[in-house]
Amino acid sequence: MKIVLDEFDHKILQLLSENSRLSYAELGRKISLSQSATKERVQNLVDTGVIKRFTAEVDYTQLGYGLKVIVHLKFKNDEFRIFIDNIKQFPEIISCKRITGEYCLIAECVLKDSTHLEDLIDRLIKYGIPTTSVQLSEIKNQTYFKI
Repeated sequence: MKIVLDEFDHKILQLLSENSRLSYAELGRKISLSQSATKERVQNLVDTGVIKRFTAEVDYTQLGYGLKVIVHLKFKNDEFRIFIDNIKQFPEIISCKRITGEYCLIAECVLKDSTHLEDLIDRLIKYGIPTTSVQLSEIKNQTYFKI
């Protein structure tokens, strides 16, 4: 079932995607609704599954992980399932998605340096064939857009 959102819902989603710590009062002021009406709308967005979770965005460079790498992984047959079963052995993988095309999976990784990258590649080779790209900068990171 498709959920229909109005302008208030879209504004709430946009604001919370920018700062999930906004209070109901602050949200309400920004969209011209009362605190109680805003709270009810946010709760409805959570209850219907439109809002999946509230998170904090971590700046890994502040923690010493200054290298961001995209890894495309190619596997023979169903070997990717073995990797998926063991993915917890790779804490530096912060996002991993199954994709179509030449590669089976694409992973976003945060690493300390090139030595850490080399170590990651050595550990990944046991499961499949990794192809890496170093991220130089981030051009766009949009968490919500009005459809």
